[in-house]
Amino acid sequence: MKKPIETIARLFIILLLLSAGIACNMGKKDKHGSSENNSAPTASTNKALDVYVETDAWRSWAPPKTLSGYTLVRFVTDPFKLEGLSSANARYETGEKWIDIQLIDGSTEKGKREMRDHLGIAELERDHSNQYGYEKTLVRNGIKAKEKYLAPPAGQYLIKFMLEEQYGVSVKSNAETAEEIWAFIDALNLKGFDT
Repeated sequence: MKKPIETIARLFIILLLLSAGIACNMGKKDKHGSSENNSAPTASTNKALDVYVETDAWRSWAPPKTLSGYTLVRFVTDPFKLEGLSSANARYETGEKWIDIQLIDGSTEKGKREMRDHLGIAELERDHSNQYGYEKTLVRNGIKAKEKYLAPPAGQYLIKFMLEEQYGVSVKSNAETAEEIWAFIDALNLKGFDT
């Protein structure tokens, strides 16, 4: 009767030792200090991978690599990867300043739901400010937009508008002025990008 119990106990001890040995080797670094983990490095840890540009343009549009002193560091088409929702996101940086541009195609039901706020801008009239920032509507180059600013510590602008009655455009930035962001948007030349 003792032999089966001893055998089970020995197997249990062997399994414990094996699992402890495997656990000790997980994430072990080699002599060069790099991890044996085979996962790909993230863009935040590897500057060589910062620029991600998909091979296909989005709706026949791809953002320029540099613009108004900013450099494109990321361009992703359909970042949500949801069927029925077509979108693109581009991020530009210069030093500590950045500008994020998101485009959403509102030709589908999912697209319309995702850009509810954009669709309401045409009827919106806003112009108020306080110590925390401001929110206003304005017309720029014939396009009605909503411009919002959050005072520091956020120190960020958010500009939203409709383009060609189909695309919702959101531009978020920590630039110093809204005029700098508008000049960037003008230089980006989004009008007619779906031709």
